[in-house]
Amino acid sequence: MKDTDSFILALPKGRVYEDFIPTLQKTKFALRDDPKKSRKMLLDTEHPEVKVLIIRGWDVPTYITSGAAHAGVVGKDILMEKEEEEFVELSDLSLGKCRLSLAGRDDVLSGTSRLRIATKYPKSSTKYMNSLGIQAEVIYLNGAQEIAPILGLSDAIIDLVDTGKTLKENGLEELKVIANISTRLIANKASIKTRSKLINEISEALTQ
Repeated sequence: MKDTDSFILALPKGRVYEDFIPTLQKTKFALRDDPKKSRKMLLDTEHPEVKVLIIRGWDVPTYITSGAAHAGVVGKDILMEKEEEEFVELSDLSLGKCRLSLAGRDDVLSGTSRLRIATKYPKSSTKYMNSLGIQAEVIYLNGAQEIAPILGLSDAIIDLVDTGKTLKENGLEELKVIANISTRLIANKASIKTRSKLINEISEALTQ
């Protein structure tokens, strides 16, 4: 079977991938290739029709929307930020649980109508701050948001929070929980009709 005929399941690199792989390896779609020993981005599985694509999490919705991949696994935080793209959210895999939260010093929300927010989630941040009646000046940072308020770059941050330990160590508090985040299975809209059998099999295998 040519790669263009294969069913492509897109998986994100990093933490979500590490959390997800033990679940995948218990199914008939388990990886045959070891990604730690291979530089291939398109990996064979135990299912003859299914290949796994390893890419950046932020790119998963784009591959799904374009039809280059048929289904994918990605964090809800990315889906919230990519809400204009065309995909269907099939199921919550209940992995990688954390929170998207507003954090800062405890008095940062007192009597203000404008805040500088350091984040890698500009759309979600602007939407949420507007809901509070606060105009957000978004400062895009891809990492190390926690240091931004300390150095005067921002007033607060919006980022993923797990235990909250990093926030406390940098003098910040979790002020508002914007959304509970976990890993989701998504699919291309057209593929749900044309490759429904495999999508249903993958969904059932991953949620048992």
